[in-house]
Amino acid sequence: MRKKYKRRKYFIHPSSQLRYIAFSIIPALVMTLYCGYYLNMTGDAILRLDNDRIFANLSAIKKTLPRLEKAATKDTEDDVRKLRDILVSFEDTVLLEYQASHGKWNQAKVIVFSGLFCFLLGTAILALLCSHRIAGPLYRIRMCINMLSEGKDIPPVRLRKHDEFKELAESLDKLRVNLKDRGYLESKE
Repeated sequence: MRKKYKRRKYFIHPSSQLRYIAFSIIPALVMTLYCGYYLNMTGDAILRLDNDRIFANLSAIKKTLPRLEKAATKDTEDDVRKLRDILVSFEDTVLLEYQASHGKWNQAKVIVFSGLFCFLLGTAILALLCSHRIAGPLYRIRMCINMLSEGKDIPPVRLRKHDEFKELAESLDKLRVNLKDRGYLESKE
């Protein structure tokens, strides 16, 4: 059974890998910032508009109450007082509901932004792991070319199943065999 390979080095060719990660994560970051900004502004605006609409209606009722109190007779005086108490109670309830909704909205924003952060982090990690399929073979091929240029024989170039540049590795292997057949390479013996 083949021994499982454990990666010891995450950045094989840091400049190209970091560039690859940046090109992978920048579009996701821009989209995340745009969606986050839009979501934040839209949610806050909707909450504010609903609250303003409700308080505008309450304000109209409050303006009507003094007129009702002036026009009230002894028979309707208790009804007007009850209406004022109900209105004050309703106003307090609406304010508490708005504060509760605003708190829930803030919690939802924290959850959404945490999810977006995790998405960006996952994208960066995935980009790093995918960059190994490019940087690893390039590193191995460069090392083989350096050894061949020094006239040293190298073993056949083998790449992992999902690596890129397999055609280049095959061409390098043909070059190695050709140079060996012509006697340009030192034997490993």
